Amino acid sequence: MESVGSSNKKHKANEDIISNLPDSLITYILSCVPTKDAARTSVLSKRWIDCWTFVTKVNLDDSMFFKHKKKKSGGKRYFINFVNRALHLTKSNTAESFSLVITNKYDISLLNTWISGILKRNVKKLSITTYLELPFSAYTSHILFNYSYKLEELVLEMRCCSIKVPPCSSYDTCSFGSLNVIKLCGIMFTMDESLGILFRTLKKFEMKNCSWLSTDDVTLELNAPLLESVLINQQFRSVNRETRSCKIKFSASCMKEFTYRGYGMSQAIILSDPSAARNASAKITLDKEYGNSVQETQSCASLLLKQFSQVKCIQFYGLEVLTKQNVAVLPKFAMLSHLDLGYITGEVWFGLLHKTPVLNTLVFKRIFEFNQELLNSADVPDCLASSLQVVKFGTFHGLEDALFLANIFLENGMVLERMSFSFYDERSKSTVIEEFKEKLYSFKKGVSFAILDDNLYSYDYYR
Repeated sequence: MESVGSSNKKHKANEDIISNLPDSLITYILSCVPTKDAARTSVLSKRWIDCWTFVTKVNLDDSMFFKHKKKKSGGKRYFINFVNRALHLTKSNTAESFSLVITNKYDISLLNTWISGILKRNVKKLSITTYLELPFSAYTSHILFNYSYKLEELVLEMRCCSIKVPPCSSYDTCSFGSLNVIKLCGIMFTMDESLGILFRTLKKFEMKNCSWLSTDDVTLELNAPLLESVLINQQFRSVNRETRSCKIKFSASCMKEFTYRGYGMSQAIILSDPSAARNASAKITLDKEYGNSVQETQSCASLLLKQFSQVKCIQFYGLEVLTKQNVAVLPKFAMLSHLDLGYITGEVWFGLLHKTPVLNTLVFKRIFEFNQELLNSADVPDCLASSLQVVKFGTFHGLEDALFLANIFLENGMVLERMSFSFYDERSKSTVIEEFKEKLYSFKKGVSFAILDDNLYSYDYYR
């Protein structure tokens, strides 16, 4: 067994090591652990008593303060006291990031005091996470929109949060001079009048289940010259009949990726300069839902598609959204080379081909409700004769539709190099494939060879 003297020597050696650590290294180590644990390290050495107050990352998570042996009320008081102490003692000129996680109910005024206090410290990174109701006070909203000078990353992950956008004093424009990344979730913003927000350095904008509402017809303009990525995910719709969705306008000249997904669409999204998004790829997914009106969704979706008339890649999944009438009023997609579609009618599919003269790759999940006589009598789209090289068919519930479309491409696809097919059939895979190959080879323009993919019911052929 280890002797008492040997143990004391080791303890003394550990103390000597701790005492010789440079202050910068101690601060770095303490910044990598939860702030509660950093504060507890003061017992390790007299030199460490105040070191935790110089941490560069403050992480406050109330779930760490509730243990099975403690009463809930005791853990809550302990957390409140610790947060107040941390905000009071930690040095405002050293803390670069603040993370606040709330899992239990607290007085709303207390939470707003904490948030406004954190914002006033001019931190670079701020993350607030809670799934409880947390309306921002007028003062907290004012601090957020008018005093976030040094904020570089803002993450507000809420479930039920309301923020009243305060009027800006400088020509109706708020400015976030250093913000690079913004992620918003579960927030309902309300505005009384149109507003512009200047993001001088913003590159990434994400918004999930958020709404911008007003009693009037107003516009929110996000002026972000360096913005590269936009992600909007809307899985709900406000049921407040007294308000309407604000128009959202993006003024961005460096956009590379735009993604929208939602159950329907009620928010009009506008690009101030569609040509500025010519190097972007657009992904739009409209899941079928029963809250929004179909007409409202069709109008907003068509408007959004018009904004991307000069991009090279579009993925659009939206059953029952695009109609023949909607497609007819769309502009030419003069630069579009890759088009990925979901479930779509034959008329809409053929109409889109007429709008994409330089299309190189066409992908779609399934075509239904198409009139063979109508498609046979229609003019051949320009892309079939000059640019279309790859066509990937989605699922077919029979051979007739697949063969009809295959023949259209074989007869008119002058530069076609590859087509692929997938089938859903209760018969054996080999029977379906062999029957399909036999009929395909009977066309005037056959194929030189064929291969069978490993995927079930999938068949590729090459010219």
